[in-house]
Amino acid sequence: MKDQSKDRQVDAAFILAILFLALFARIPLLPLESGDYYFCLSAWMDRIREQGGWHSLALRIGDYSSAYMYIMCLLSGFSRSMYALKFVSIFFDYMAAGVMFFLVREVSGNTRKGIAAMALTLLCPTLILNGAWWCQCDIIYVTFMLLALLLLIKGKGLLCCVMLGVAFSFKLQAVFLLPLLVIMWLKQSSPKPWHFLAIPLVFFLSLVPAWIAGRPLTELLGAYVFQAGEYPFGTLHYPNMYEFFHENNVVWHVPYAISRFGMYFSFAVLGVFAYWMYNRKFRMTPQITVTLALFSVSLVLFTLPHMHERYGLFVDILCIAYALLRPKMAPLALGFIVLSLLSYIPFLNRVEVIPAVYLSLAMLGLNTVLAVDMSRQISE
Repeated sequence: MKDQSKDRQVDAAFILAILFLALFARIPLLPLESGDYYFCLSAWMDRIREQGGWHSLALRIGDYSSAYMYIMCLLSGFSRSMYALKFVSIFFDYMAAGVMFFLVREVSGNTRKGIAAMALTLLCPTLILNGAWWCQCDIIYVTFMLLALLLLIKGKGLLCCVMLGVAFSFKLQAVFLLPLLVIMWLKQSSPKPWHFLAIPLVFFLSLVPAWIAGRPLTELLGAYVFQAGEYPFGTLHYPNMYEFFHENNVVWHVPYAISRFGMYFSFAVLGVFAYWMYNRKFRMTPQITVTLALFSVSLVLFTLPHMHERYGLFVDILCIAYALLRPKMAPLALGFIVLSLLSYIPFLNRVEVIPAVYLSLAMLGLNTVLAVDMSRQISE
């Protein structure tokens, strides 16, 4: 008879070891100063200090959301602001790993797979580099997107939209999950149409402290419009279709025309995909929902212009759940993470290991294989 007590002890020891090893893997990267921190975040933090911390909320400092500026104001008292900002991201690394545990356990019914999801999330190379080296905060909105997905699978449409609203309050890229929610609404009763109102409502509530501090509401509401227009390039190192046009942030020819074309093209592709899914007769299982989330977000990233290399972080983490739920597809999931990692290197180390156009071709291939697997799942 299997010793369940011993199993629990081994599981606990494994979890504890991973928690510490994941932290030790990040510590050597903490002193590294990325270009984004040197040119942007450090200057913003200096300005916040000059304006008296919370009083700075009345001014437009940087191009981040108000929600993240609250965190910067809170940390402005620390002399080593880079370390403080990185530790916030690392904290959310662990939060995301916890959500992944519950997500995979919920879908698979297997606690060991949940533990594996937690461990692999903490050891995901792009996640480690994003916060511990780059000093970026993408994991914050990604954590809430994962929570939204978990709640969606549980049939809690309203709470799902609330969590997506929180994610949207931190980064515009949270909208990448909207195509999935629309398809879920078309295929089943949750989320309901009125649940979607929670997303702009939560976003508006996130603006209230900055509004009270004196920043104009119109400026707060238009922050993402300003942010979207700041980078007209087809792609900013993300391996998507715009590399085929050679419209990137290194060489570009007609970025505004390509950008407008890309927006309408992406919406059309997503609309056709949603209509196709609506007309297919199948039962929306939790496993199919995870695959659909992965494919729909990856499709957005591949067809939408202005994608930074970092925007694939949600896909990277979701690939871990996908691989654990469909072990035969693990090489495909690993391929997505490797391509994402290769797209990070030109920014962090100024070295292009593989030309970006080849990465885009590989990404097209991975998305095609993923589409075939998704079609196979809904036909079973």
